[in-house]
Order: sequence, then C-alpha cells, then structure tokens
Amino acid sequence: MIPFRIAAVTRHFGQPLAVALRTAAEFGARGVQLEVRSEFRPSDLSETGRRQFSHQLSEQLLAISAFEFPTRRAFYDQDSLDSRVAGLKAALEFAFQLKTSVVVGRIGRIPEDPASPNFELLVDVLNDIARQSNRVGSTFAITPTVDSAETITRLLDRVVDGPIGINLDIGGIVMAGGDPVSIFRAVHDRVLAVQIRDGLRDIDGQGQEVPVGRGEVAWDEMLALLHEGGYRNWLTVSRSVGDDRIGDMIRAVKFIRNVLGG
Repeated sequence: MIPFRIAAVTRHFGQPLAVALRTAAEFGARGVQLEVRSEFRPSDLSETGRRQFSHQLSEQLLAISAFEFPTRRAFYDQDSLDSRVAGLKAALEFAFQLKTSVVVGRIGRIPEDPASPNFELLVDVLNDIARQSNRVGSTFAITPTVDSAETITRLLDRVVDGPIGINLDIGGIVMAGGDPVSIFRAVHDRVLAVQIRDGLRDIDGQGQEVPVGRGEVAWDEMLALLHEGGYRNWLTVSRSVGDDRIGDMIRAVKFIRNVLGG
C-alpha cells in the first residue's frame, strides 16, 4: 500500500465540530482539515481551550491535516486587502500553535501578464505572507484551478522571501478544464496538500463535481504519480455539493484505499 494518510474536510459534514471529529474518525479518516474563518476561529480558543482541543483530537486518533483560510476576493483586489492578509497571517500563526504546518486557500485567478499591476501586487502580497511563514513556521499553500502550469510557475518563481506551496485540488482543476498531471509535474516540489474530489466537464464545457470515482480523474495514475513525484503528505477528501456529502466522503475514502491497495 502506498503510504498516504487520509483526511477529511469537516465543514462539509454539516455538523457541530465536536460531532464532525467523531464522524471523521468513525469512517476511517486520520486527519481533518479545519476552516478558520467560521468553523474554528483562532479568537474562539484560549490557551486552555487549545490544549483541550488538542486532547480531543488525540482521543479520536486524529491530527489536523491543514487549516483552510477562505476568502471571497482575490489577493490583488485592494478592497479590504490589508484585512485579508492580516487574517491569513493570524491563521499561519494559529496553525503553528496547533502543530500543523499548512494553511490552504485560494488567491484568485493568477493574472497572466507578469507586467500587470495586479500580478505585481500579488507578488508583493505573497512575499509578505512568505516572510510570515519564515517567522512562524507554517506555510500558505495556494489552490489553483483555472491557472496553467506555466502561469503558476511564473508566479512562484517571483516569491523569493520565503516558502509558498501548492494545494493540489485535483477535481477542481479537472472541472476548470485543466490538467492536474501537468500541473503536478511542473510544481511537484511545491505541493504541500492534495484535495481528493472528482469532476466532469459537460457538453458546454461547464464543470460539475461528482462523487470520487465517477468523474474524469484517472485515480490509479494520479496517485501513482503523486508517489513517484515524492509527495508524502495528506490526501484530503472533500465533497462540497450533493445530498449525501458524508456518505460520498465515506465512499471516497474506501475508493481511494482500494486504489492504493489496502
């Protein structure tokens, strides 16, 4: 069996967090990805509360695979940009305090013109965030979907003040019409997290999320490529739509384990 650990995105369960942790443990996940703007906010826990939460995780034999920092605006949209950057920096520090090393999030579609003001601003913002990573010991992993491997690489090459990683959303890339294989090959040494979801492109080119194993992802090839490329971190099962999200995620865990060979 290829040695990957499997985690789950608890915010898709539709349950209180304490219940969601038990649910994740019961269906065989060994980690959880927690969203830190509404589900599990740094301001909600005292030092004592953080120790108690860590104990609660250990009782369920769980670890935090990553924190997720969601945002509605790109990291080059100047509307409330300082607030978003400050929130992400706080999430990075919170991640380190809870003994996880990765915070995942979207940054908006990467501007294709490297001479554009938006691209330059994005580079400045990511270098600022990377400096925070150096200070606190956890890393921001961006989640590209519509961006080409060349565009992603061009951006990462400009971030020189510290680490920035990639959260490889395999199904999201497929739904956007991209190729997760080419993206992984281009940035394999930067991939810090992998999201397990599946998708289809319909006749009009629109993306649709479907249960894992029913979409266009060739999972046997993709998982073998991750292993060959040196990825050894979490596979995080996600299901953002559907009437039976928990059931779909349980089946996804079983499907992935079958593909992995045990």
